[in-house]
Formats: sequence, structure tokens, C-alpha cells
Amino acid sequence: MESTVLLPVKNHAPWARDVAEIVTDVEDEGTEAVVLHVFDREEVESTRENLDAEGASMDDLASRKAGVGAATEVLTDGGLDVTPHGVREDDRTADAILDAAESVDADRLYLYGRKRSPAGKAVFGSVVQRVVLNASVPVTVVPARAT
Repeated sequence: MESTVLLPVKNHAPWARDVAEIVTDVEDEGTEAVVLHVFDREEVESTRENLDAEGASMDDLASRKAGVGAATEVLTDGGLDVTPHGVREDDRTADAILDAAESVDADRLYLYGRKRSPAGKAVFGSVVQRVVLNASVPVTVVPARAT
């Protein structure tokens, strides 16, 4: 049975690789992995300017982000089919991730979880927490590597 997984990644290659490695360990070859980059309002224009890519689609812009590239490399080496996907954040990053999961008909989500204190989560909020609590599909949180 073919399935689709969604991997929202930041523009930080080590974190993206960590999540992608877990996905390749867990998922079967042929699984469609959608690697998502959520752009904030200013990032879309700055990325277009920096890459001289005025007419580029959000998916094209996402494919040029370091995190998406790192995850894509690991996933394709692991035998998964990969599609880069970019979306613009309207209000909350978590809501953009949840909307993307629905739009690509994801069967599962994989997120990278940074270490935060309970107070830090309460004060600053948590994208991971909001996604886990509101997702309509299973969510796997990949913990930060111990250093």
C-alpha cells in the first residue's frame, strides 16, 4: 500500500537530516515523502531576491532551501519518492503544517522536536505541540540528538 508522509523542515540541514533518516528507517521504499518548508511573509520575497528567482513557485523556492535539500538527499538515497513543497504562513506555522498535511493527503507526519522546558513552551508556544494536538493523522516527533 502506497502512502504519503509529510516532513516539515526548518532551513537547518542537520535537523532535516535527522528527521529524514528516521523516515527512511521506518517507511517502505516507494513511500511518497513530501518535504515541507513553511515560509513567513518576508522570507518569500527575500528568497526570491537572493536566488534571483522572481517567478519561481513556492515549491521551487522550497526545493532551494538547505533543510529541504538535505532531507531530500537522505530520503532519495533511502528509496523514497520525494516532492518538495512550499507554503506561506498566514498566521501560525502549525496551522500551515496542518493545512499542508490535509492538502497533500498525508497519512503520517514527522516533526523534529527541540528540547524546551515546560515554561519555554508555555511562554513561546510550541509548533510541535499544536500539530500533535490538532493533527488528524499520526505524528512522530523525532527528538533532538543528545550532544
